[in-house]
Amino acid sequence: MKLEIGQSVELHARFKSNLLNVEYDNVVFKGKIVNNPKWLDNDYVSVHTGTKEYPTSYIHKRFIVGFEFSKQRSDTRVFKVKSKLKGSVYNVISGNGKVSCDCVGFQFRRDCKHAKKIKEFLLLDTKSA
Repeated sequence: MKLEIGQSVELHARFKSNLLNVEYDNVVFKGKIVNNPKWLDNDYVSVHTGTKEYPTSYIHKRFIVGFEFSKQRSDTRVFKVKSKLKGSVYNVISGNGKVSCDCVGFQFRRDCKHAKKIKEFLLLDTKSA
C-alpha cells in the first residue's frame, strides 16, 4: 500500500541513538499525511501530528520501518488554500477545535489569513448543519 495525502496513519520509524547505549530509538508518529513544504524533497513524508511543539513532523523515508492505517475515522480535516500573492497552495489542518497552517507566517505568529479563512468557513459550516 502507498501513503497518500489525507490518510490517517500510525507511522513507525527507527532512528540511530547516541543516548543510554541504545543502538536505535523506535518512534511512532500518529496523524494525517500532508503535502511536503516546497523546501523539502520527495524523500520525506510529512505527518501532521497536532502536537503543540511540532504540529507537523518530517520523516525521511529511510527511517520508516512500517505503518498502519487508522481504523477509526479522524476528525482532522485538511484544506488546501491558495495564496493570492504567490500562487502557492498551503495546507490548513483543522482538528480537535484547532486550526494550523504550513505557511511561514503561521510558523512564526501561530496565526495567518489562511487559517482565519478556514475558521470562518467552519463556523459557517456548523451554522448551516
